[in-house]
Amino acid sequence: MRTRAQSSRWSSCATSAPKCIPTRRRWGRIGRTNSTEREAVEGRLDLAICHFKSRARWATAREFPLARGAHPSRVLPAAGEERDKEERARQEKSTALAETAASRFSVLIGPAGTGKTTLLSVLCQRKEIHGEGILLLAPTGKARVRMEAVAKQAGTSNYEAYTLAQFLCPYDGIKRYDPATRRYGLTGEPGDKVARTVIVDECSMLTEEMMAALIEAISGVHRLIFVGDSRQLPPIGAGRPFVDIIAHLTPPDVETRFPRVGTGFAELTVPRRQGAGERDDLQLAAWFGGTASTPGDDQVFEILAGRRASDHIRFVQWETPDKLEQALQRVIAENLDFTSDKEEWQSFALSLGAQLDERGSAWFNVEYGNRPSSGKQAEAWQILSPVRQKPWGVDPLNRMIHVRYKGHQIDKARNPDRFSSIPKPMGDAQIIYGDKVINNRNWSVWKKRIYPEPDKNGYLANGEIGMVVGHRRTKARNWHPKDLEIEFSTQVGKTFKFWKSDFDPEGDASLELAYALTVHKAQGSEFDVVFLVLPRSPLMLTRELLYTALTRQKKRVVVLHQGSATDLQKLSSEQFSAAASRLTNLFGPPRPVKVGNSFLEERLIHITSRGEAVRSKSEVIIANLLHAKNVAYHYEHPLEIDGVAKYPDFTIEDDDTGITCYWEHCGMLRDPAYRRRWKEKQGWYRAHGILPQSEGGGPKGTLIVSEDQPDGGIDSAKIAMLIRSIC
Repeated sequence: MRTRAQSSRWSSCATSAPKCIPTRRRWGRIGRTNSTEREAVEGRLDLAICHFKSRARWATAREFPLARGAHPSRVLPAAGEERDKEERARQEKSTALAETAASRFSVLIGPAGTGKTTLLSVLCQRKEIHGEGILLLAPTGKARVRMEAVAKQAGTSNYEAYTLAQFLCPYDGIKRYDPATRRYGLTGEPGDKVARTVIVDECSMLTEEMMAALIEAISGVHRLIFVGDSRQLPPIGAGRPFVDIIAHLTPPDVETRFPRVGTGFAELTVPRRQGAGERDDLQLAAWFGGTASTPGDDQVFEILAGRRASDHIRFVQWETPDKLEQALQRVIAENLDFTSDKEEWQSFALSLGAQLDERGSAWFNVEYGNRPSSGKQAEAWQILSPVRQKPWGVDPLNRMIHVRYKGHQIDKARNPDRFSSIPKPMGDAQIIYGDKVINNRNWSVWKKRIYPEPDKNGYLANGEIGMVVGHRRTKARNWHPKDLEIEFSTQVGKTFKFWKSDFDPEGDASLELAYALTVHKAQGSEFDVVFLVLPRSPLMLTRELLYTALTRQKKRVVVLHQGSATDLQKLSSEQFSAAASRLTNLFGPPRPVKVGNSFLEERLIHITSRGEAVRSKSEVIIANLLHAKNVAYHYEHPLEIDGVAKYPDFTIEDDDTGITCYWEHCGMLRDPAYRRRWKEKQGWYRAHGILPQSEGGGPKGTLIVSEDQPDGGIDSAKIAMLIRSIC
């Protein structure tokens, strides 16, 4: 259990800790206001090179369960691609586990569904880990609950879990977070002795101040693990410390490694959450992940063109706000199982966990006994938008949803009689019984506000989502309802009471409607179905925003987009990277380079001698050799045939001969799924008259193919020979 007794810094760990030899790493001063935060981080990162003396085999591939729902037993699938994929997934998890367990400091990264939670659960199962205590931290309430589930799945009770704000603002200790100003800071005081293993989730959301305050606050730690997906949105605030740390620890040859594991670094790459098969929604998200694309990633645009349907993603185009409103109402009805035998408002209520009585009235209940929870259903579906305002923003969308599907109840609540069964609407948003809401601040909640009443005060984190389940007048509670009672999806089985005074018209309301949320606000949460609203304006969209939005769904995403497939694909460029455009760096002065109309951090991108950003080091080599030979080329130029767009790595047009060459570089042919997708794309080229160079080309063009070597490297001499063959 964590104590608040004062203790020494990390450097004074117990004698069982390994001996560390710090490297001489120093941060450049970007500004005096940030230098202190960087100095607080500095000592911990030096520990990335330190390992425990015993690097025993922490896990074998057999210890990792199969993908959820894929197979009922622990027996590997039958021979074939699915077996190969499962074996690769287990191999990379076991290697990553050995590194994170043995490292004093490490990062564990990977997209959703690759098994970070599974790996952490196996880690926490080990007696040498949970025996010395585990501290689980996260920036959001939802992520904190997910971390608690990790410990419970591991079968250990020797852990504590907090949000960062909660941990850094203890009731009876040194406070490094100010709830009034919502700011994090350093105190100069020694950190408290905590559990030996500290795991921090959703680290992409941490600002420099948050990370520095956290590192100052802990002492006596043997194992500090930062977990997250660096492809997501950078934090709302200063810097991008998680991205900088990852870039600092990433092995130079990481693109050619499998597993992708190095000193203090572990990346999971094989998605297994969905079991067998591949998902189009995750393929689309991969376009915006900033990593090397695979041959089949662009096949998702066939769905956008209406050439095929998908169970996991659907595209709906709109041009005006009125058309968006109509389209959104239509896809809500189609995807949330609205039926003709019920009124529209009843189907809407059922989608959020309501129960209909014999008179057709909707009841939203807190979980009790066999009575289902409405709070859990708050995450059944979600509308996402990049902005709050604008006609397609969160505020107008929430108002539209509220009026259309709750209008009758709002009118009744506004004009109550003495038999009224629900409270009056509260706040500017007119929140009523049965509304989906979000808590807007980190705060300690007086225990008298909570039912059932606990022994001590409760806690609500900024971003927790729930349903208004009371007070509704019943025979048992036969008094005039005046307060709102919320069951949050993160704290099922209890309600939190909100009073009229919590909706100060002069300040920020404690609660807001949450039918629609910004992508930033939804970061760290997942929903069964997501309705994603995308305007045409690139000023409001970044690559990381799209990646984050397209990885929030568990089952399906409906993309309501303004503009074409080409408009969407362009946003995958480094020019639209929010992280790379932040000119801050924990490890030295930034090195900005101009790419198009943007200035980006050189350390975070792959840039050619021609000054364009590409997806991989191999593509840099090819582009530079083409440029050196004065061969004009287009990078990822759309090739549209029969309404379907493909994006070859390089397009080379010879004006003299009229021949067009399409160059594809294959980097991961040892991956069976990659090989299959590449064969499918080769088939598409052939079907449309684009034939390999070895066959003399085709009537519609020539396909040039280069490959990485078996060890993952690239043979520049072979690339040069290919270029000479087309010059």
